[in-house]
Amino acid sequence: MAEPSPLANAIQFFQKFGLFDVLLPFLLVFTIVFAILEKTMILGTEEKGKDKPKKNLDSMVAFVVAMLVVASNKVVTALQVALPNRALLTAQWKLQ
Repeated sequence: MAEPSPLANAIQFFQKFGLFDVLLPFLLVFTIVFAILEKTMILGTEEKGKDKPKKNLDSMVAFVVAMLVVASNKVVTALQVALPNRALLTAQWKLQ
């Protein structure tokens, strides 16, 4: 029987570590929420009249939202199912 390749071993290690179930969904949600909060400056700015968003507050809110998403197994499962399909549709649309 053939021995698995180093790439297969690495993917299996990351899967056992929870990279695909916890880490990647957390990073995705954190990044999207943080970017939206930074762009809209909905939580305010550092100083009056300046266009500098409150990074500390934005990062804390994004962290909490990402943790809540990861804590919900149904949301993570929905992300794991929907994102590959969305990527496939986007790739097909760009080819046309």
